[in-house]
Amino acid sequence: MSIILQTAKAIGVLSLDVSGPHLLHDERIITELAQRRGYTLSGLITLRNDAFTPTALIAAMVCRKGVAAVIAPSMVCFHGRGRPIAVTCDVITPTKFAACSSSGRSQGSPHE
Repeated sequence: MSIILQTAKAIGVLSLDVSGPHLLHDERIITELAQRRGYTLSGLITLRNDAFTPTALIAAMVCRKGVAAVIAPSMVCFHGRGRPIAVTCDVITPTKFAACSSSGRSQGSPHE
């Protein structure tokens, strides 16, 4: 009998408007953050600032994939919409961690 450990799943979010020519670099940041935090990256959403209902697109993918976190290279990638996403899952960037507000965990850095 073998034991298979499952890691929590996450999706990445990139903004074409924010990343510009650094898109591949930002994608690497997402991949490295997922690995460092112990998540399996199960998808990547690439958005433009003029995307129709980007928060709904992200939330739909969170529900469809059953992920525990959304990872981005910067909070700017969410175009000011990071808090609503943190209602359904954790939001992680290199400098910020927002725990899912419906989980009962405290907001802030997990290193505190």
